[in-house]
Amino acid sequence: MLKSKRDYKTLDKVVYFSIIEKIKTGELKPNEHLTEERLSKELGVSRSPIRKAITALVAEGFLDYRTYSGVVVKDSLVDSTRYVQLLEVIELFVKATLEKIEQMETEISTTDLRNCIQSMDRASYLKDIDEYLFNEHQFFLRLISHSGNPYYKDMAKKVFFNITYFAVESINQINEDMRDRTIKHLNQIVDLLDKQAFQEANAEIKKLLGEFVVNAFR
Repeated sequence: MLKSKRDYKTLDKVVYFSIIEKIKTGELKPNEHLTEERLSKELGVSRSPIRKAITALVAEGFLDYRTYSGVVVKDSLVDSTRYVQLLEVIELFVKATLEKIEQMETEISTTDLRNCIQSMDRASYLKDIDEYLFNEHQFFLRLISHSGNPYYKDMAKKVFFNITYFAVESINQINEDMRDRTIKHLNQIVDLLDKQAFQEANAEIKKLLGEFVVNAFR
């Protein structure tokens, strides 16, 4: 399950998110060389958690091992154009999931989806945007999990991770009106899923993602 920013349970996770923050703020720039010694001094921790964090970030594609250069920073920042491209990936996975559910006549439980919407509504009221976005992403991940294809969900998790941690500030600044419209859309989508109106649900999701795009370019 995709973790929210509050889940720093181990030292290597603290280092992991510290490196991410340095990339996002521009303190670490694309193609910049990283060493365990440098990060150990900057973060005040031993090399063991740094090594674990670097290994994880390389595996996830945010850092890269290069011959003769060692570990370097990759260009991971998500601007509006990249955001649109990432949403296109989610749209394709959702469409494929709904088509598969319809073709296989699979029963879909919408309880978890409604729970995500309720959590979004509560977080919106409390103006906890991190929690709101976490549950919004969980809505799509739980829906995509009904495809029965774990690769869909794994790829979608990577997409939302990029959006959560590497999107430019304006993308994740969502005003109250946009949050209310999103919650309304999601409730309509779940109602359509309950009726097994999968094509209509997909059209509503496409419309919602289109609103996300418009909001990102404001």
